Amino acid sequence: MGTVDLHELRVYQLAMRVGEDVWSITVGWEWLARQTIGLQWIRSADSIAANISEGYGRYSFKENAKFCYYARGSLRETQTWLEKAMSRQLLNPGAADDLALRLEALRRQLDNYIHSLGRSSANVVREDSPDAITELPPLEDFLASFDAHKAHS
Repeated sequence: MGTVDLHELRVYQLAMRVGEDVWSITVGWEWLARQTIGLQWIRSADSIAANISEGYGRYSFKENAKFCYYARGSLRETQTWLEKAMSRQLLNPGAADDLALRLEALRRQLDNYIHSLGRSSANVVREDSPDAITELPPLEDFLASFDAHKAHS
């Protein structure tokens, strides 16, 4: 199997989507919410994809896995900031539930990707694995539904 481009990895695509989701949610918040929860949440969400890409650019599976563990820590932090945003009623419950599902799907994909590193058969997440069952809409459809949620808020 040849080398797969980073942008073709589903785990990276999901991580990039999560970063954009968090940005879209927080960009309209009032100053205090943006400066406290918002900035931390954006940093942790963006760190997921950044660590996946940094690990992908390393020369060994072991180094790649190390950065994927960092990505998993950032993912858990992102989930914590989501909980804080929900408890402070900074986003509507529908958007919070959607993002929580995407974060859980990303966690499963990332765990699967980490598990696959170093195997001789492949170093990418298999789309047909049990952890890849969660169906996500195309990015354009999700963003359209998010815009509709914002319009009704």
